[in-house]
Amino acid sequence: MKAPARILIVSTLITLFVVFIVLYRYDLLKFNKGSNETIAENAAAPVVMESEVANAAPPKGPSAEQLANGKKLYEQATCTLCHGPTGKADNPTGQAMKATNLTTGQFKHNKNNLPAVKYIAKVIEEGVAGTGMASFKTQVPNEKDRLDLAEYVHSLAGKK
Repeated sequence: MKAPARILIVSTLITLFVVFIVLYRYDLLKFNKGSNETIAENAAAPVVMESEVANAAPPKGPSAEQLANGKKLYEQATCTLCHGPTGKADNPTGQAMKATNLTTGQFKHNKNNLPAVKYIAKVIEEGVAGTGMASFKTQVPNEKDRLDLAEYVHSLAGKK
């Protein structure tokens, strides 16, 4: 076999291999147990158009009741002592303890990149080791209340 023919065959095989990998990677080609699903069946699945995504309702945020309860808990659980009434941690105690400014929405100890509200609720429940942030699970024992408080704290982000 001549060299150009070998190059053509090898390049065709490589192309087919790459196409196979891409189709498999993006779930356009599946090998499920007992399934005879084909690319054509996947292609027939409904497609969401960009205009539909743009016109979709935004994700539901916290309710006014949740935020009101969260604000009440923020004041009662002594969050204001370190983070201040606005969450900026610009009061003397907050500055001395190097408390997090909650209005930035940045949480440097969120190593697992949890969604902000989940991370805040986790911090309220467990505290942050090696910092002045203690667990407030005893002060806010109800999980729903901790989530309301987390939603309120998250709402402070951007209020500079």
